Amino acid sequence: MSDDVLDYIIVGQGLAGSIVSDFLLKEGKKVLVINSSKPNSSSNVAAGIFNPITGRRVVKSWMADTLIPYAFNYYKTLEHELNTDFFHPMDVVEVITNIKDLNEWQTRTEDESMKKYLMHDVPDEMYRNKISSYQKLFRVNSSGWMNISKFIEAYGNKLRLSGNLKEIIFDYALLKIEDNLISYKEHKSRKIIFCEGPDISKNPYWNWLPMVPAKGEILTIECIEFPEDFILLNGIFILPQGKNQFRVGATYEWNYENDFPTPDGKSKLLERLESILKVSFKIIDHKAAIRPTVKDRRPILGQHKEHKNIYIFNGLGTKGVLLAPYFAAHFIDYLNGGVLLKEVDVARF
Repeated sequence: MSDDVLDYIIVGQGLAGSIVSDFLLKEGKKVLVINSSKPNSSSNVAAGIFNPITGRRVVKSWMADTLIPYAFNYYKTLEHELNTDFFHPMDVVEVITNIKDLNEWQTRTEDESMKKYLMHDVPDEMYRNKISSYQKLFRVNSSGWMNISKFIEAYGNKLRLSGNLKEIIFDYALLKIEDNLISYKEHKSRKIIFCEGPDISKNPYWNWLPMVPAKGEILTIECIEFPEDFILLNGIFILPQGKNQFRVGATYEWNYENDFPTPDGKSKLLERLESILKVSFKIIDHKAAIRPTVKDRRPILGQHKEHKNIYIFNGLGTKGVLLAPYFAAHFIDYLNGGVLLKEVDVARF
């Protein structure tokens, strides 16, 4: 990276920062990403599951019809560019255990906007004698999971080789703001974008935002007898990772002391898992992280209300895999003079 004035400094190289930097670099912008690696960051720990149908009310995820094809195309292209694989389409199997939920799901199968995501080829035989009794299984397509930590590592290597990555802890006190320029240590840039996930609450420029970070804990188990063809959802997820390993999660805690795994989190997951599985398993790992969740469950994009060269791209939360590509493109269009959707504009707060 030369000493010329940068177009953008990006703080954070998680899912959000990586994808925003990718779009900007492909536009020919001069970009420096500043990142301090955190093994237990939400991007590194998250299961990365995406699903067009969400919630107890069985509704289509916000903007699913737009976000899903955009994400599929973007990630597949990026896999080719990075010469690696991290994006794994995989159907979801929802386990329905009571009549109330069954009625809700059956009603949704008649909804024209939902029909394309629901499949009739349900793998009952595959799960017979493997899980506890249930009313019905529903199979959902256009779903899957992303190995976010593998993506971040691969994209970080690309940035490192091109000289676009500086691996240091960002010190807010060293950021100097002028009318048309910001400077950080020896670097000068026209704009700075903060993509820090839950750490945004420590950022003096953005700590007023209504973040409601949630701690999540996840287990990795080994289970030789369990099918690896689908992501099973039954209050928790059981996500195949290959070689008889599965990730299991996740807990939600809004009151926590730190981002370390806890005996209580482990106990909650184990209790639920043991109520579902009728086959033996063993725990091989236990992790925790803090999710960058926003009060209204929408991303936060846009410009600081006082400092016009300070921007934010954050708040992707639990649906970040689907949200990140489309809204990174939307954000870049905004930086080039476009208008943000009101639902994601930081000005809504």
